[in-house]
Amino acid sequence: MELKSKNNYYTPYQYKKVPEKLFVKNDPDYRTVKNLLSGKKYAVVSYGGMEETYCCGQYNTPDTESRLTDGVLAERATFEDPAWVRFSRGVARSIIFDIGGIASVSEFCIRLLKEKATAVRLPNNVSFDVSENGVDFETVALLDDLRSDREAEVVIARAKLEPSVRARFVRVTFCCPVHVYIDQIEAIGKKDLTDARAVVPDLPGDSVYPGKYCGAEQLGGAKDVLLAYFCHEERPPLEVEHFLPYVGYLNKEGKAIDTLFDGYLFLPFVAFLYDKHKKRPLDKSKWQYYMDQQFLDGKNLDALELAAEQVQKDLGLPELKLKVFFSILYPVVEQHAFGEIGGKNLDFAVQEDRITALKWLVDEQEQRFNAKAYKHLELAGYYWFTEEIDYNDKQLLELIRVTTDHVRGKGMITTWIPYYLASGYNDWRRLGFDMACYQPNYAFRQDIPEQRLFDAAETAKLLGMCIELEVGGTQRWNVGHTRNYYAAGAVTGYMKDAAHMYYQEGMPGSYYRAYHSEDPVLNSMYHDTYRFIKGTYPADGFDEEEQDVKE
Repeated sequence: MELKSKNNYYTPYQYKKVPEKLFVKNDPDYRTVKNLLSGKKYAVVSYGGMEETYCCGQYNTPDTESRLTDGVLAERATFEDPAWVRFSRGVARSIIFDIGGIASVSEFCIRLLKEKATAVRLPNNVSFDVSENGVDFETVALLDDLRSDREAEVVIARAKLEPSVRARFVRVTFCCPVHVYIDQIEAIGKKDLTDARAVVPDLPGDSVYPGKYCGAEQLGGAKDVLLAYFCHEERPPLEVEHFLPYVGYLNKEGKAIDTLFDGYLFLPFVAFLYDKHKKRPLDKSKWQYYMDQQFLDGKNLDALELAAEQVQKDLGLPELKLKVFFSILYPVVEQHAFGEIGGKNLDFAVQEDRITALKWLVDEQEQRFNAKAYKHLELAGYYWFTEEIDYNDKQLLELIRVTTDHVRGKGMITTWIPYYLASGYNDWRRLGFDMACYQPNYAFRQDIPEQRLFDAAETAKLLGMCIELEVGGTQRWNVGHTRNYYAAGAVTGYMKDAAHMYYQEGMPGSYYRAYHSEDPVLNSMYHDTYRFIKGTYPADGFDEEEQDVKE
């Protein structure tokens, strides 16, 4: 496969480490407080790809014009004012300025347009990062409360730094919900470095836009997590033999010759929770059924434990530990008679009752897990089971925060897996999740271009997410799409640098069928998955029976 960035509208920018450069103390303006960016050129980096339609001045002002630093202010709160610099579509932008030497920055200012009628919106947040060497950046300010109740308004936002910080490079990053218009960006400060602190480069989790994939350390120690769908009234529970090809990389004789997936997310089939696209109101008996199925004797979770025991024996390992994640079910507001918890009959129209139910669900799963005393399984966290954020649910943000805090208080994490461009996908940190995994949604249709994988990878890296690998079936073209996921991972870096979660329909799943298949093309998908997990899948993919795969 060949993946190329579609972000070729702007002048290409390469981060490069530069030697320290200080301003001369006898400069006449050495101690003058001023806009350090005035008249400076800048680079623009776009993330997630822009459609060709938007690669023109009508929608995106060329970076060669350097209008964000020319001092020209918009006189009117309308998109027609020529002073506005336009940014449209794509996922996000970073604007990078070089002051020319290390200076002391004490304040940032950005001027934005809000015009409801033309879909010119304020971004969810604006991040200000600084660097002394051009490579190691620290987020020193984040504007995440940009609001305007007016139909049209020039919004002036400032961020003051105390103490001031040493900076040669300034990077301003924001998402583009539709159109974002800016007329000026300022970094206020002076060349005199007295009392300015040094830059402390960000660690993972320090920034809204870290530019680094989420790794295993943020996913509870697991790097490759299989989505193990298991709970449905019309589907039988999972047996040991269903898990063996996942826990171990098996040869033809069924003996493990290496390990494979190191994490397992147990979650009910979508049909258990949804009626088509609508969330089903479920009472306590349904929630208990989900948990009862999870902990069936000899099945499902028990079966995973027994499979791990067998793989450990096959490989002669002194120990084999697998990370396990459980689901947090959505308390639908229309469920008025949930059932009794703590002597109270709960009504999900009441926020307090929803919180009570979710805490009970988390606690109950943890207690049942601990009672099993598994030797090979470790409970690492919980998964929020919706793939988008319903902002119409006015109490949802509080509900997520309280629940995730409850989980975090137990020393575990919360995860979320939004679909491609799902509502709230770029807001996952503010929502309160410990990590998020991004779905490319490339696997399910033949007409989606390979570029989708590149765009999803770029977005996930910018936002500090991991990547979901997806299998849409076991036809020839499904195998080809799966290979493209793996090749894209080798090209973009998410194969080695990111944690992964794997969707492959309901268990026992496509990988299981691939392992047992006599069809060499379908069987190859199992072995390709092993190569990807071990970080050895090549960027150019494999050519074996390539023609068959594309049929």
